[in-house]
Formats: sequence, C-alpha cells, structure tokens
Amino acid sequence: MNEPSVLHGVTRRLPRGTWCDLFQRQARRTPARRALVADQVAWTFGELDLWGNRLAHALRAAGAAPGTVVACAMTRSVRAVLGVLATAKAGAVHLPIDPALPAARVDAILGDARPAVVLTDVAGLAPRADVVLSDEDWKAELAGQDGRRPPRCVPGPAYIIYTSGSTGLPKGVVVGHRSLVNLYGELAAGFFPAGRGPQRVAHGLPLSFDASWNPLSWLAGGHELHLVPDLVRADPESYVDFVREHRLPVVEAVPAQMSALLDSGLLDGRSRPRLLLMGGEAIGQDLWTRLRQADGVTAVNLYGPTEGTVFTTACRLDERETPSIGRPIGNTTARIVDEELRPVPRGEPGELLISGSCLALGYLGLPELTADRFVGAGERRYRTGDRCRLAVDGRLEWLGRLDDQVKIRGHRVEPGEAEHALLAMPGVRQAVVRAEGAEPRLVAYVVLDTGTVARVRERLRETLPAYLMPSTVIPLDEMPLGPNGKIDRAALAPLDVAPRAGVLTPTQELVAAAFRVQLEIPAVEADSDFFALGGHSLSAAALAARLRARGVPCSLRDVLLRRTVAQLAELVPTRTEGVTSSWTITT
Repeated sequence: MNEPSVLHGVTRRLPRGTWCDLFQRQARRTPARRALVADQVAWTFGELDLWGNRLAHALRAAGAAPGTVVACAMTRSVRAVLGVLATAKAGAVHLPIDPALPAARVDAILGDARPAVVLTDVAGLAPRADVVLSDEDWKAELAGQDGRRPPRCVPGPAYIIYTSGSTGLPKGVVVGHRSLVNLYGELAAGFFPAGRGPQRVAHGLPLSFDASWNPLSWLAGGHELHLVPDLVRADPESYVDFVREHRLPVVEAVPAQMSALLDSGLLDGRSRPRLLLMGGEAIGQDLWTRLRQADGVTAVNLYGPTEGTVFTTACRLDERETPSIGRPIGNTTARIVDEELRPVPRGEPGELLISGSCLALGYLGLPELTADRFVGAGERRYRTGDRCRLAVDGRLEWLGRLDDQVKIRGHRVEPGEAEHALLAMPGVRQAVVRAEGAEPRLVAYVVLDTGTVARVRERLRETLPAYLMPSTVIPLDEMPLGPNGKIDRAALAPLDVAPRAGVLTPTQELVAAAFRVQLEIPAVEADSDFFALGGHSLSAAALAARLRARGVPCSLRDVLLRRTVAQLAELVPTRTEGVTSSWTITT
C-alpha cells in the first residue's frame, strides 16, 4: 500500500512571548550593538528600543489600546522600523500601508480595517493621520514621550496583511504572535549561521510584504539589518553595488529580482553574499540550475502563503536538481489531499493543506471565508489552493494553482479583482481579465459602450495598485460565447496589434526594438509608454541595461522620467556606429 502524502516538520519548543519580547531581550543583552543601518545612519539596539518606547507611548496616547489596529503608512526609513516595533510595544496590531497605493485602495483598506490609529511620515497622508512624524524633526517630536517600556500585553494578533481578493476587494489576513515566533524559531534553527556572530542582512523587500518579517526576525535575533533605499532596490546594478559596499552576506528577493541581481554581477568578485533566500513566486529551472552551480553560496527556496506566516516549507537548491518547495518548517505539517480532503498516495497530485503553529488566525471580519479556507475539527488546516505532489525523495513539488490566482513580482494576484474594477466603470459593458505568458502578466479584454481604452487605463490607475494593473487592455466588439451563453474565456486570444502608419526614426526604432523584446509584445509606436504597456521597476532596469549594451547612455532614472519611445530615443548618440537595434525575442 502506498504511503499517504503527509510530511511533518520537526517539533520545536518555541521561545516564550512575542516578536517584540525577543527584540527587547536582545536590546537588554547588547544595547550598544549595531542593529539597523538606514539612510546611511547606524542605530544600536538600545537606541531602537528607546525610540520605539517613545513612539509606543505616543500611539497609546492617540488611542492604540492593546488589540486595536495601528495602520502604518511610512516611507522606507528608520521610522518604518520604529513603527513596527512601537505598535508591538503598545500591544496593538500592525497594518502596513504602502504610501504609493492609489487613494481609493488606501480608502478601501482603512475602511475595512478601521484602525484605532493611523501613523504616517508622508505629508500627503498627514490630514487623515493621528500621529505624524516629520522627516527632519521626528526625534524632537517624540523627545517628550516616556522612554520606558510600556506594560507587557497578552500575545494576540501581531499584524494584518491585505492581499488581492477575487470579490473585487482586498482581504486582510490576521497573523498571531505565536505564528511569528514560530517563524523566528525556524530562522534561528536553520538559517542563522552558528558560530559566525551577527550577520549583516539586506532588507530589500517591500515593507508591506509579509516577507518583510523575515529580515525583522533576523533583527530580533541580534543581527544587523541594512534597509535598502527604494531607488537602490529598484535598480539591480545599484542594489549589487549596495550589497558590495556594505558587505552583506544575506540577501532575500523574489526570484525575478534575484535573477536580475545575478545578471548584474551579484556573485561576481570576492565580496559576495553567502546566503540567498527566495520566495513569493515559483523558481524556474534556469535560475535553479544557475544558483546550484554557484560556488560558496547557499540558496534556499521559501514557499508559503500569507496565511502560513511568510513561509511554511523550504528547500536548499543543492538538495535536488529540479525545483522543489522542500519540506515543512518546524511545528508544521503538509498534506496533499484529494477533493474530499483525504491524503493521496505519495507521488499523486492534489491540493496542499498546511497545519500547525504557522497558521494565521483568519481573515479580518470574514468568518465565512475563514471557515471555508481554514478547515478541520480540532486541528485547523489551511487549504492553499496550490496543486502539489510529494516526490519519491520526500520533498514537495509545486505544480500550479487550482484556481486563477497568480503571483506577479511576489504579489498574490486574483485576476477577478481587476475584472471587478473594470466592470464597476461607467461605459464598460463586459470585461474579462486573465493571466497570460510564461512570466504572468494580466491581460484585460473589454467591450466598451462609451469611452476609450486610454480612459479605462486612467481609471484603473486611480483604483488598483501597480501589480494589479493589466499590462494590456484589448477592446473587442463582442465577447465570444459558449453553448451555455456564458463568456468563453478559452476562446479569447491576444490580438495581433499592427502599428499605425507612423514611421519611426532610426533612433526611435532602436528604442522600440528594446521595448518589444523586454515586454514581449509585437509592436510599439513613438508615443508608446513603457509602463502603460506593462513595464515595472525591474523590467525598467532591464530595459536600461539593454539600451546601455547597445551604446545608449540610459539609467533606470532615465526610463522612469522618459517613459515613451520618442523620449528615450533622445538619449541615443547622434553617431550610432556600433549601435544596433537587432534583437530577437527569446523565451
């Protein structure tokens, strides 16, 4: 009889208390040790502890009682780290808000979470905030607050992360302190290097990602966190320079960004990272093989939904030749089950269920959805919706999704949310949004009664975050219908877009060729906007590198400021000897 597809992580005794308790113990032991480097300023554990206490008292005075929500809309600075720490010290629940989100998205999150306090250091959000820290004078603003630690609170919810929702609205995942401490325990046991002392760790992840708790856990473990500035982390070459300058042995990134960092020389030379962590999306075979072959580097694939507290399984790339999500972390069980939630025999595909100390508490204000996704009497098990298989070597293989959910640049995306946003617009009669391509991007198909595609895109930008924006909006006269009268999604096919009659100049054609290759699209025009066509910061950096390789002096900043073919073509040298626009699209 075949063995059932069930894997248990090691049973591990967890430290008592919360993530904040772990940090505070470290601050008591090593108050003078350097803890954080942000904006070229170093902060010790004692300093972070003191200013965290002061900010915690300010939050308490503004209404942040234990168990209430504090929304933190912070720039990428020491103040963002203090916001996390102070919220925990106050016994409140941390809700990160990306200040770059559209106002409508911020309104939706705040309306759903109903925070007791909004904390920000962003001038544009100050009118709706309860506690505002200025860029220059925040120390003076907090200097009068009590520097002693607030009274300790009973552990409960630690943070809320909002993810894409298929109903058209984002949903908040509530994670408890015990799950966060379990994450810390896994990192301490399996990733903190024994006998090497404090490590310098790059924090280049978005602050609104749940994965940002990984570097924060390194911080609580006594390691030195280096906050990578926004402009640096958006440009792979600048990021690599930052890693070398600060001599950072630990770097974590989503696979797409890690690949770009490798292309920019991350592992070249003597000063290079020893530990590379990747998560947020599937790793392809090419990247897997490339990192397996790298000398002196340990690379680890981290898998896990937000509901599993950052990551629930892990696999070192040197353990096998093909991609795998590995084995469960400590105090965690993974099961591959059939439609009746019964474990399937080893080697057969099924849905991955996870259980144990890693599980989130549920969805904020959504008891029915919580009951639907967190199942089981007694032991709670989360239905991931991921199709997996337990291989003969005892490691898990990820085979795809059972629904339409995709990962785009590490963000969990429900195409239905973008579809709902389209259908809510005046003038849109029908809309379908789906993921297409080897590196998934959203494509929208619309039937318009009034308005234009340009107006549709403009309205979407007012509503959706960048990762939920369709890279292409294709207008149709009518949707294809199946025999039952419903839209036949399988019959939708990308249109072959033919360029207008306008002729490109030689310099514009050089840039247009780079657009076509980078975005994998058939045609662009002089006024085509790179970001309107689906470009983002990582692909913009890659576009700049492509142009530099052809002799065009182009930086990431140039692409951000000169978004169209015609504008970037102005950078092409007048003498174009040795400059070529001959590219072929490879997949």
